[in-house]
Amino acid sequence: MDNFEYNFSLLKQRRIELGMSASDIAYKLCLAERQIISIEENKSDYFHSTILKLSCVKKYARVLELSLQDVIPNLNDVDPIPNLLKKE
Repeated sequence: MDNFEYNFSLLKQRRIELGMSASDIAYKLCLAERQIISIEENKSDYFHSTILKLSCVKKYARVLELSLQDVIPNLNDVDPIPNLLKKE
């Protein structure tokens, strides 16, 4: 997960377009406002792991009705869930 990158400015831009505050998003996602700000500033503060941050970014994108591929271009490379679900 070293190559986890996402379009943090798109998240913030869309949130503002929808007239929502960081606090509004935090409430919807059951996160702290400081975690939303951390996501929007592309910081790892307030996240214990990269996987947790990835999960929160995905939920944030869904709440804003953004395509996950637009927000996380290399999603297929960094998301561990599809690999865990593969049958061998």
